[in-house]
Amino acid sequence: MENEADDFRGLLYNPTLENEVVMLFGLLIPHLPDSFAIEEGDPSTFPDCFALRNGQKVGIEFELYANNFFNHNHHEDDNLTKCNIIVCWENDIRNTIKRDNIELLNIKGHEIEIISLDKKAKSLGFIKYGERPDVFRKSEERFFEQLKEIKPKKYEWIKELYDHLKQNEDFEVKWGGGERWSTMRFYVKKPWDVNPISVYGNGKIEIGYQGNKAIFPWWELPQETKTELRQIFKNPKQKPWHYVPLETQADLDNIYKALKILAEHSKRFDIILHTKE
Repeated sequence: MENEADDFRGLLYNPTLENEVVMLFGLLIPHLPDSFAIEEGDPSTFPDCFALRNGQKVGIEFELYANNFFNHNHHEDDNLTKCNIIVCWENDIRNTIKRDNIELLNIKGHEIEIISLDKKAKSLGFIKYGERPDVFRKSEERFFEQLKEIKPKKYEWIKELYDHLKQNEDFEVKWGGGERWSTMRFYVKKPWDVNPISVYGNGKIEIGYQGNKAIFPWWELPQETKTELRQIFKNPKQKPWHYVPLETQADLDNIYKALKILAEHSKRFDIILHTKE
């Protein structure tokens, strides 16, 4: 494989990190319909980059997937109006505005263009092999490697939780990852197919009572389900989610209780699905 790539210039595999999207954008700049001249880039700020597009200054935010813009709460950032473009590997946001073959988001009256690189990069031959081999298995490995290094005390508890859920027909475990932390997400299987519990490679555990309200359609757990979960975790009612503790065996037992509630209620109640009117 190494010899085959001797003369190749590009990415060997589809991007799996935000930094790889930045690299790919740099490779594609000469092949885009508009001219881009990078003025400055700082991934510690929002937006990540300022550039001149056809001579006009624009703010660019890089994301692996477009939906991460909302997952990172950029739609609530004070600098929202400074961001004009989301550059991503793949646009996974439904119901975008399409105008003159351009995809746009309208957030609080501010329009942001989405430029996805996947089709352009593949058509121009900038991706050698496509999907990274065993990418999902490696996500699992990476998750537990991170966890063992960062939070060794929580490692055994979370591994126990994972092993338990692998045998539980009510749940499905899906792996994800960001530039910093891998994630292990617990999905309640059909009829719900929602992700109310996520575990991060830094040991934090998040319980969510609803999906992302900025993207339609978004799901919301039934009120009775939310009430019972909040009684376990004592979550303030004004917040849709928060991180739950895992410092003692009692905390782990509470997570098991929450999973039991989710499994039982999924057979009795329907989730609320919010759509645009």
